Amino acid sequence: MTDTHGAAIPAFARHPSHPVQIARGTSLEARSRVWADARIAVHSDLAGIESVWRAFEPRAAATVFQTFDYLSAWFRHIGSRSRVTPAIVVIRTDNAILAILPLAVERGRVFRRLTWLGQEFCDYLCPLMSEEFTALEPDALRALWREIVSLMQSHARFRHDWVEFRRMPAAVEDNRNPMLTLHTVLHASSAYSTTLSAPWEEFYRSRRTAKARKQDRSKLARLVEFGEVSLATPEEPADIEQMLQTLFEQKSEALDGKGIADVFAAPGVRDFFLDLAINSRTRDLVHVSALQVGPSLAAINFGFEFRQRYALFLVSYDRSFARLSPGVIHLNKLVERAIERGMTEFDFLVGEQRLKLEWTDRETRLHDHFAASSWRGYLPATVAGIAARMKRTIKQTPTLWSTFKMLRAQLGALRRKLGL
Repeated sequence: MTDTHGAAIPAFARHPSHPVQIARGTSLEARSRVWADARIAVHSDLAGIESVWRAFEPRAAATVFQTFDYLSAWFRHIGSRSRVTPAIVVIRTDNAILAILPLAVERGRVFRRLTWLGQEFCDYLCPLMSEEFTALEPDALRALWREIVSLMQSHARFRHDWVEFRRMPAAVEDNRNPMLTLHTVLHASSAYSTTLSAPWEEFYRSRRTAKARKQDRSKLARLVEFGEVSLATPEEPADIEQMLQTLFEQKSEALDGKGIADVFAAPGVRDFFLDLAINSRTRDLVHVSALQVGPSLAAINFGFEFRQRYALFLVSYDRSFARLSPGVIHLNKLVERAIERGMTEFDFLVGEQRLKLEWTDRETRLHDHFAASSWRGYLPATVAGIAARMKRTIKQTPTLWSTFKMLRAQLGALRRKLGL
C-alpha cells in the first residue's frame, strides 16, 4: 500500500484487533492493525527481555544510551529506588525485531508520566531501530504510536497521564528517526560532534586557531612546572574508583558554585557510574582518564567508546589549576588518543560551551515531545511544553542566559549561607 505520494507504508491488516494477552502482570502483547504481521509487546521485567534486547542491539541503529548494559545499570542503581516501572516496547514479526522502545512509567504524587528509560541520564533518546522501522512514513508511525499508547493504557501497571520525551535526535547513525513524526519542539540545547581524521597534528591545526594553539603550548609549559604532565588511564578497579570519586567531588564543587543541585548527592548516582566503569560487561564501553600533573589529578573525564565514536560525558577539573585550563589540555589528549585508536567521531554531547564550538563540525538539534494521554495529563503536558520553550529562549539569548546563570549562582550562594 502507498500513500498519496507513492511512498510505501505498512499495510493495514484485514482482521479485527486481537485481544490483549497478559503474562504474570508484567507484560502485554497484541497484534498491530497498522503494521501487517507485526506484534506489539510491553514488558516491565528487564531481565525477561534481556536476551531479545542483546540479540537486536548489534544490528540496530542506536546510541550508547540505548544499550541494555547502560539502561539496566541505571535502573539497578537509580530507577529501582524511585517510583519507576520499565515499559519496554518490542515491535516484532515472526522473523525479526523491528524496534525496541525503552520506556518507563514514573508514578508521581498526582500524575503518572511516560518517559524514556533513564531519561535524565541520557543525552540522546530514541528507539533501537531496524531499517524497516526507520523507513516508517509519518501517518504509519502516528497510527502505530496510538496503538502502543492504547495497549499500555489497557493495564494499570503501564497506565499514564502524559508523555514527556526529551532530547530526541532527528537521525541516529545517519538513519532517520521516525519518532520525530510526533509533534515536537526544539530542545533548549543542541549536541555537537566533530569528524576525526589522521594524523593528529594536522587535525589539531585544522580545528584550533594559531592563537589557541599558542595558548595551549603556554599553559602546558606552565603545568609542567608542577610536575610531569600525562594522560593517566587506570586499569585496576580500585584505581578507577579512586579517580571517579575525585571526579564526583570536583563536579559537586563546580555545580555548587553555579547554584545547581548536586546530582551526585542523589541515592545511587555514584554507584551507577562506578558500576559502569568497573563492571566487566561495560568496562570496554567506558573510558576513565585524568590529566595528571605530578601527583595531582588536574582534570578528569568519564567517556564512552561505542561504534567508533568517543563521547565526552562527564568532565571535571581541580580548581587550583583553573588558570592553566587543564580541561583544555586534557581534551587535546583525549582527541589525540581517539584518532590514534581509529575513532571516526568525537562527540561532545549536549551543551553549547565555547570550547565545543571551536572543535565541532556538526550540530545535532534535539527535539522534545509532550502530550496528554488522559484528561488528567493536559495540565502537566501543557506546563512542560511552555517551560521547554521558555528555557530554549533563555539559553539561546546570550544576555538572558548570562543573567540567568548569574542569578542562579547568587541564589545558590544564598541557600548555602542560610544552610538550606
